[in-house]
Amino acid sequence: MEKNKEKLLEIKDLCVSAGEKEILNGINLNINKGEIHVIMGPNGAGKSTTFRLILKIIESTNGEILYNGEKINEKILDKIGYLPEEGSLISTYTVLELCEYYGALKLVSPEQIREKLVMWLEEFNIKEFMNRKIKDLSKGNRQKIQFIISVLHNPELLILDEPFSGLDPISVEELKKAILKLKSEGKTIIFSSHRMDHIEALCENILIIDKGKTLLEGNLKEIEANYEINGIKGGHNLNDIFIDKVGTSNE
Repeated sequence: MEKNKEKLLEIKDLCVSAGEKEILNGINLNINKGEIHVIMGPNGAGKSTTFRLILKIIESTNGEILYNGEKINEKILDKIGYLPEEGSLISTYTVLELCEYYGALKLVSPEQIREKLVMWLEEFNIKEFMNRKIKDLSKGNRQKIQFIISVLHNPELLILDEPFSGLDPISVEELKKAILKLKSEGKTIIFSSHRMDHIEALCENILIIDKGKTLLEGNLKEIEANYEINGIKGGHNLNDIFIDKVGTSNE
């Protein structure tokens, strides 16, 4: 018998409007501790908006988000790491200086920052970049540094918005390995991606949204085993399911 899972994040009837335009309409999602979830959808579906609501960058029109049963506050935000889709790093800082800056904002000691930075640079095979300026790094390596910044404070929950964007195949595998390493340490991870192969390799649960509404939500393996297309049940990959679901919603 499966052990009872402990809920970490609960999203209830989340709605956001801008004027008369609905951006999110009644999104519900439960995320258990130690799991990897993905939020999928076409461009403009509401994925980044959902992340910003969790982080209290913007406020919802209706609904609530609970973290361990509590409304998210500044103390809880310190337990969350975030890699935005469009990162903005101070280009004139070195990697070490930048990590010291962001680590200090999360009250991480200089000794811990250096220790964690060295560990992650070694994980990504870029240890020689510690004293290199951000402006001298490739887009892919800047993405790795952005990821390192998001985990310097040892967050319980990690939110990754299109984390594989701009990475070459080797770097993609390194990041996938890093994500699985964090999961093995008990971290909870939510990410968005358009790459079905990355999703199938990493996540346990999916939420597909379009036009701010939920189209499909649940355990990935169970969905693939039971989803029906053209009268055929099961045996469909995530790409086929996604196209069928989003295509149907746009008819």
